Amino acid sequence: MNVVIVGDGPEELEWARWLVEHDDHRLAAAFPGFSEPGFDGVPRANDLDDLLARPGVDVAIVGGPIDQRGESLRRCAAEGMAIICLHPPGADSEPYYQVALSRAETGAVIIPDLPLRLHPGVAELNESMASDEFGAFRVVRLEADSGALGVDLVRVVLPQFVDVIRALLGEIEALSATGDPPGDKPDLELIVQLRAASIRRAELRIRSGLESINRLSVNGAGGSLTLEFDRMLEHPATLIRQTSSLPATRETLEPWDGHEAIFSALLGARGMRGAGVLSAAGLHDATRAMELSEATARSLRKGRTIDLHYEPISEEASFKSVMTSTGCMLIIGALLIIPLALAGPPLGLNWTIYLAYLILPVLVIFIVLQTLRFAVRRSEPVETSTPKDAPP
Repeated sequence: MNVVIVGDGPEELEWARWLVEHDDHRLAAAFPGFSEPGFDGVPRANDLDDLLARPGVDVAIVGGPIDQRGESLRRCAAEGMAIICLHPPGADSEPYYQVALSRAETGAVIIPDLPLRLHPGVAELNESMASDEFGAFRVVRLEADSGALGVDLVRVVLPQFVDVIRALLGEIEALSATGDPPGDKPDLELIVQLRAASIRRAELRIRSGLESINRLSVNGAGGSLTLEFDRMLEHPATLIRQTSSLPATRETLEPWDGHEAIFSALLGARGMRGAGVLSAAGLHDATRAMELSEATARSLRKGRTIDLHYEPISEEASFKSVMTSTGCMLIIGALLIIPLALAGPPLGLNWTIYLAYLILPVLVIFIVLQTLRFAVRRSEPVETSTPKDAPP
């Protein structure tokens, strides 16, 4: 497989090293390229246009600075490429929305780089929840570190970890968050309480730059099962079983390759191989993770619990939303224009009376657009959520 990489950060470098170690894949080009030893023979593209113009490219790994990643993703998707997108794609879910609405036309296949939900240890946690191995389920807890100081805990780190909680609990219906320091940009610690259907709860605690062992645990009335893993999933993980009646036992799992799991998921989505990979995070899951990040920022800002109400997103639905907002603005504008038009003549400003004549043509144009819906295509909806403040 011929693979190109956009970006030169630590995550992109790990993907490049993985590709170099596998003879059945070839790193065909990179932009802006890698200066580390071992990549001297990898062609460097001059820009993104040059990279996308390379012949025979099978897969693109899209990374780069987070503020530019969304545009790179959009352009690669417009070429109909098979894409592994480093997550998150930006500060919000907008980049995923853009490619979700257009990929039916371009044929692009997009897999977010969220390997943790595919880990064998997570599968065991899921099985323990389904079998009530530790009694009635109580809560899922995830303790994670950011990996470095100064990383945005809400918009960068949380979206990478909250996906595995969704994989275990299902759709999140409400959340509340606290941070240190207070505000919507905590940089020391972030604690998020999440609630799914049937009052199934989870707690996500992210600490800044401690480089400690991450722990994901399922807690029941009679014990718990905990997965200890490193942030990059490079070392063997450990499962710890603890019950109220027996001493804790530790089981070291076999080494596991997260890059291989994501690549197999991409090939399976394209129908090449690995078609049995059904639980990999897709565009829908990645979008949900970004929406939860946005809701967390709002909870921190408002100091309230945020309820999430899911609704389909498509070009048609987006058009309706825009037209609803426009209609409200037109009503408010009419209410302001009429008094202004009537107040002008007594003040010697006779021209203001003509402002009232603008109302009817604008309303007619609005009704025509609303009825005919020019250039709006009917497409398969992509579900999303609208966060709302819960009653205090």
